[in-house]
Amino acid sequence: MTATLQWNRLSIEADGDAAFKKDVNANLPKLIDSPYPELEVDIGRCVNVGEEGFKVIGPLLVDAAGSKQLVVRIAEPLMKMFEGSGLAGLVKVSVIEHMDGSIKQAEGDDASALDPVDDDEHEEKEETHPPSGDINITKIQTKATGGCMVDEEDAKRYDVGEEIVIGREPPSDPVFAIPTISKRHFRIYRQGPGYFIEDMRSTNGTYLNGNPLTQPQPLAEGDEIVVAITLKHPEGARRFKFTMK
Repeated sequence: MTATLQWNRLSIEADGDAAFKKDVNANLPKLIDSPYPELEVDIGRCVNVGEEGFKVIGPLLVDAAGSKQLVVRIAEPLMKMFEGSGLAGLVKVSVIEHMDGSIKQAEGDDASALDPVDDDEHEEKEETHPPSGDINITKIQTKATGGCMVDEEDAKRYDVGEEIVIGREPPSDPVFAIPTISKRHFRIYRQGPGYFIEDMRSTNGTYLNGNPLTQPQPLAEGDEIVVAITLKHPEGARRFKFTMK
């Protein structure tokens, strides 16, 4: 599957203009017709997309910009198509570099995605370690003596120590009894001089500073962590700030 429509977010991973146009025509109108005032289109994983593909998505974005706030995430090679087209003045364009690895998506794009998370059949995820390249190592706090996660809703603080696992049921600790949060949703752990965050194959995803986690990433002072962005929780089921001690 090269395109996934999940509530107010459309992700396309097409290869070539033909596949890109097919996915855009099939899914972008559905996204635009959704009831959300803010929409996101992520085409940062698309490859081999040229002018023909851009001619398809461009007019649709222009039509949507009159009534919606649009964020378009693109890879660097596609930026030249937005420059000088006038689209950059109508939509917010964010140039990103995706890490290797796939984003876990909810199956389907209908109301069934509102059902409580059932991750009993998920395989236990093997412990992973931060990748050796392609991450922003400068974020790692070399003098950190400890980390803390602050719940933005009630300002409660959770010390990380060496590791903390957040989920819906024990042995996760702390536990948030919210149906859209997975039993083991994400973890924060110390690695060398700093802290890293990793999504644990959650159903509804973990976002770091607005970007979905696809592999472990370093944490820095003030980073925002949002879990389970769904129709029921469009702003996330829970939001946290990470801080260093």
